[in-house]
Amino acid sequence: MQSVDYPGLDGFLGTRASVSLDLLFLGMIAIVPVLAWSIYQVKYRRRYELHKRVQVALGLLLLVAVVVFEVDIRLHGWRERAAGQLGGDPPQIVWNALYIHLVFAVVATFLWPVVIVRALRNFPVPCAPNQHSRFHIFWARIAAIDMMITAVTGCTFYWLAFVSPR
Repeated sequence: MQSVDYPGLDGFLGTRASVSLDLLFLGMIAIVPVLAWSIYQVKYRRRYELHKRVQVALGLLLLVAVVVFEVDIRLHGWRERAAGQLGGDPPQIVWNALYIHLVFAVVATFLWPVVIVRALRNFPVPCAPNQHSRFHIFWARIAAIDMMITAVTGCTFYWLAFVSPR
């Protein structure tokens, strides 16, 4: 099998993905259990400050990961890697998976900062339930569901684009 040189830094997971795509893929896998654990901590153990710290940290880590990813994509693209040795454009299923993923990712990009910033502004220090709780619970649930769907669709796109044989 002939090797192909792709633009940018090769990833470390043994796929056609770049290093930033590998990091984002692992981050999307990790975020689901961390998010679930954080929600469990606040809902069942009433550990409000821990939940706050974890959510702010997740938000910041995701922001950094997405910025690094976007810079890499703008500089080096992704289509060549997704097309593989066949060259040309990636198959239509890859584009379909990307479009579905982007719907949820774009919503998360707007929803998460709103939920986090409003929580930081409206909950007391130390964190405790108050009149903002209803708003926060409603929109945080939507944001968490959206983030989980974003992770699933992102992993699906990654597999279709960079793991499946070409």
